[in-house]
Amino acid sequence: MKKLLLLLSLIFLLPLISSAQKDVYYRVRADFSVKEKSSDGRSSLTMGKVFYDKARKRIVYDVLFPEKEMWLFTDTVMYTIRGDAQIKNPIVPGYIDFSVFNLSLNNNLKDYGLKNSIYELKEVMKDEDMVISLYVPKKEYEKIIGDVKVSVKDNRLYGVLIYDVNKKMIGKQIFSEYLKIGGFEFPAEIINFSYLQNGEEITQITTYKNVKINNWDEDYFYNYNVTVP
Repeated sequence: MKKLLLLLSLIFLLPLISSAQKDVYYRVRADFSVKEKSSDGRSSLTMGKVFYDKARKRIVYDVLFPEKEMWLFTDTVMYTIRGDAQIKNPIVPGYIDFSVFNLSLNNNLKDYGLKNSIYELKEVMKDEDMVISLYVPKKEYEKIIGDVKVSVKDNRLYGVLIYDVNKKMIGKQIFSEYLKIGGFEFPAEIINFSYLQNGEEITQITTYKNVKINNWDEDYFYNYNVTVP
């Protein structure tokens, strides 16, 4: 009788376990292109593939155009690898956590990952078909970073406005063309506007195609690493 009850329990639990597993997303890859244009007339195009495994917390770009190279982003450093040459540059802390890849896999994209961060929600307002949330830095950070406004449209992240400590807007992002794979959603187009201190404006249009999640056929890229001299 006990064996029968155990068997019946397993039969009822299996669909629940299977359903829970389907909602666990830990890897994402995509083909990407980045078109960049600055207000002084300069422009560029970069194309390739990108890979992210949230357990490793490293973003790997296999750049194919305009020249073959690899980009490896860790929590604090970006490595650029061309053949046998390796260049190391520091990056802004939090780059991985606030990347579209990490936020999407952890289902935190809607609030831009700000809900449990060094920011706190100050105000929520409605503007036609959008809900706009104002996040301000916690007191200990208010002298080094500015406010962030996040807009949600159709229950998805639509826009982000980033300000400096003097309330001047220094960046803007627009997220659109969402792809849906099961319960996973990912913006296939992100437009980023950067406003520099010298008055220059840089526009980046990033598009993603052939998005796959939880795939195991490209382990080389997910596990890519550099040899530290």
